[in-house]
Amino acid sequence: MFPPIDDAILKSNPKFAALHANLTTNNLNPNGSTKNRPSRKERVDVAPALTEARIRSAKSQLILTALKNIELSTSSSRKPSKAQPRPSPQPLPTKIIEIILLLTSRLSNPNLPPSQIKLLESTPQWQSLETHLPYISTLLSTYLQSQASALTRILSPTTNPSYLHRSIPKLHHGITSLQSTISNKRLTLQTQRQALITLTTTLLQRYNYATTLTIQLLETSKHGSLSLERHYLTKMSHLALTVDKLSLDAREKSVKGSNMVYTPQVVAALTRYFENLRDGRERLKERKRDAERVLWGYGVGREEGEKEKVMREVARVYGELMREMRDVEKDVDRLRGR
Repeated sequence: MFPPIDDAILKSNPKFAALHANLTTNNLNPNGSTKNRPSRKERVDVAPALTEARIRSAKSQLILTALKNIELSTSSSRKPSKAQPRPSPQPLPTKIIEIILLLTSRLSNPNLPPSQIKLLESTPQWQSLETHLPYISTLLSTYLQSQASALTRILSPTTNPSYLHRSIPKLHHGITSLQSTISNKRLTLQTQRQALITLTTTLLQRYNYATTLTIQLLETSKHGSLSLERHYLTKMSHLALTVDKLSLDAREKSVKGSNMVYTPQVVAALTRYFENLRDGRERLKERKRDAERVLWGYGVGREEGEKEKVMREVARVYGELMREMRDVEKDVDRLRGR
């Protein structure tokens, strides 16, 4: 179920309202699941098999629950009278009780080892299961019918007890219909509650505005135009104070945000980083001065420039010699390759 959203929020945000309408109408179900699931076709194909598996599992669980909760004693079929006390329950035969216990254990543990299954099926009680199966089925039917009658009585408390058995086939449909009705009514209640909140808010705003206008009219009728000036001055002062308050709040939030970002550890790390940068800058300046002194020794930067020319010529000749050596090495490698 989607949470209700105030109409004022939707009206003040048209794009969000369009997005919300698109999501709730075209893309999502009321429970929040998507309508455009990529594997929807595959899910539709396997839905019948899944339904059958769920029905089989539900039947197994019902039988197992009935076997666990079945009364291992039977009472007399006669109804006790007021003068005659209720007869004591008659216990089931021991063999029936043993079969019920073995059957319950077998259904409760479907993944038993083959050796244990073989041992269980070799017992005389298990081998006589087919003989006593009709009687056990009668006990299960009686238990399930009593439980269904109890549920039917809860669902239809005004129905005559003599006709409750007629409502048992409609029990599942009635429960699902009731659940759906409750869910729809809950959603409708949430929507109406949100609409009521919106209407109440609008009514209070208009009532406040009407009260303000009434006070202004009363002041104007009694004090004349002076009351209007006083009203506007008061309103201006209120707005100025509101602006100051917002400014202080913004400054406070800015300080809080700065403190959250620049913690003492961060400040210490940034301080060390700044010191390292300053030391690196000083080292670079020192290396620059050393390089300039070395170049000065070679004549770079001097006015006469003779030594600089000589050094440039030496560098040019050295470069040519290196290129010729590389060419010779290539020729030697080519000759060796032959």
